[in-house]
Amino acid sequence: MSSEEDLKRLLDKLIADIISKISLEPEQGTHEVGPTSPNGIYFLDGDSWKLLRSEGLPLHPGERGDGIYVFYFDNTKCPACRRFDTEWFPFVKENANKAMYFIILCDWFARECSSKAASLTFMLHEVRASPTTIFFKVKNGEVRKQEKIEGVVSKQKLEEALAKIVKE
Repeated sequence: MSSEEDLKRLLDKLIADIISKISLEPEQGTHEVGPTSPNGIYFLDGDSWKLLRSEGLPLHPGERGDGIYVFYFDNTKCPACRRFDTEWFPFVKENANKAMYFIILCDWFARECSSKAASLTFMLHEVRASPTTIFFKVKNGEVRKQEKIEGVVSKQKLEEALAKIVKE
């Protein structure tokens, strides 16, 4: 057998291995942002989290029009954030049609963040605890109401905060 045939067989095996691994990736819509995700600003688009941006300007409530905005400030190195995720993701799934949801993800606040946009967003909103969730009501391009919740809270507490900001 020639070395050319051996090389071809090896390449075919490598290609088959790569294709099998690609097919094991989660389907779009099942991905949740978490500690292995790149730093950046994510938004919920339908049932899928998508990277909005990692560079550029910080996220401002109202930049996508009037409505209810919910920002989750998450740190990849935060054990409390992982506990909060078990409340956050079910809350978002059950209330997806009531607000616009964003995750601002850094490794450790603005200090350790490979995303300039996420880092600036942490600073702009003076986030000093993690997790932090901020609810905003934007009308006519202005923030009319906001509520900041620091620390791990229940899905019920998130739902109460959302109902309160929607109502006012």
